Amino acid sequence: MKNRIVILLLLFAFNSFGQNRVQCQLVDLYSDQGIPYVNVGVIGKGLGTVSDKSGSFTLNIPASMNQDSILISMIGYKRQIYLVSEFRKIIASDPVLRMEIENTHLDEVVITNRRLKSKVLGNTTQAKNIVAGFVSNELGSEIGVPISIKRSPTFIDNFSASIVSNKYGVIKFRLNIYKLVDGFPGKSLLYENIIIETEIEQGVLFVDLSPYNIVVEDDFVIALEWIENLGIDGLFFSATFFGDPILARQTSQDIWMKKSAAGIGFSVGVRY
Repeated sequence: MKNRIVILLLLFAFNSFGQNRVQCQLVDLYSDQGIPYVNVGVIGKGLGTVSDKSGSFTLNIPASMNQDSILISMIGYKRQIYLVSEFRKIIASDPVLRMEIENTHLDEVVITNRRLKSKVLGNTTQAKNIVAGFVSNELGSEIGVPISIKRSPTFIDNFSASIVSNKYGVIKFRLNIYKLVDGFPGKSLLYENIIIETEIEQGVLFVDLSPYNIVVEDDFVIALEWIENLGIDGLFFSATFFGDPILARQTSQDIWMKKSAAGIGFSVGVRY
């Protein structure tokens, strides 16, 4: 990357020595079908993953974390939380864990007769000399930006991300939208998974979100999550030293951190 400033977000990888492997498959309670892309991780420890297309995952958890909690979560399903020591015993007797669908209470539909104004919020930079990427290549790693709305309710129509370099070929993400709480992502505002697939090597990734009817009442965070293991070839987005800071976490169920070195080229088209 000649004459290019790279915003280094990489965190230290978790030490793999002396770990104990746990393997499990997550399936739907009623259909017995594997559930792909479930977030699994030891809460706040930087140790997590995402289940594969069959619902299976493997984690290497050291015995020193036996008294920590492991969280299993997925949009549309009830969250499951266990002590790591308890989880080891459960999957030792049965390596298939069943997840129950969660009945979701939908918010009231917003009806308005006012003429809505369209606007782009976030960071629209397409600079190629300053770039940023995921904090790690661990499954469940996320990067996002806070979005301040101008008026409530606000309808989210689309999402754009400026890709400077993609050496993977076809890549797949999950798009997440969270309530902004004290500057960090809080509760998810989505009722279904939004899976994005692209092979753009350089250019703007545009995602039409109008079919999802997403309405927000307050400021929010929009983020991309790494959900398929593709190795370490490289993926970089446009960045700038202006704008809101990057919010990132290393893997599933990890704590979010604020990376204030630069803003990343994520933006949303909205109406309000």
